[in-house]
This record gives sequence, C-alpha cells and structure tokens, in this order.
Amino acid sequence: MDPSDLRAGLAERLARSEPVDAETFNAACFMLSRALQDMTLTVPEAAPLVRRLLRVAGRVVIDTGLPDSSPETWPNTKEMALQWIDEALRELGYEARPTAGG
Repeated sequence: MDPSDLRAGLAERLARSEPVDAETFNAACFMLSRALQDMTLTVPEAAPLVRRLLRVAGRVVIDTGLPDSSPETWPNTKEMALQWIDEALRELGYEARPTAGG
C-alpha cells in the first residue's frame, strides 16, 4: 500500500467521532514509527527506542483489543512486549528484568 494512502486513511479514521479501535491505534503507531525516519533528534539513540515502544504498543493493542482477542494470548503478548523493550533498553546499556516480587 502506498504510504500516502495509509496516512489519508488513518487521518480519516482518527477524525471520526467514534472511539479509536485497535486496528486504527496500531496503524497510528506504525505511521508514527515511520515518521521517526524523517526526524532529526538531538539524541540519535532516542529514535530506535521510541520506534520499538510504538511497535510494542501497537502489538499489545492488536493482541488484546480486537473483538475476537482472547485473554489466553496475554502471557505470550506480555513476554514478547517485555523482550522487545529489553532489546531496546540493552542498546542503551540497560535491561528490563523482573522485580523480586514479580
């Protein structure tokens, strides 16, 4: 799909008065992550982190917010989200790990 078509379609969906659905939210995260390619950030390492966080947010909403989403997918979705966040943090010299009580 042509990115301009995706932007136009997304803008139209976001302009509606009804609540945003999971697919629209995911598409918005995708478009925002693509927009980072054209931005000049004062800290270049920020772009991969933001891109990954947007990807995680979109995926979590798609896995849990569609009408046919099943709560049984949550453990796998949570694991994937934490793995992607950990990968992004490791590029910055940090890591995500469970707390003692978690």
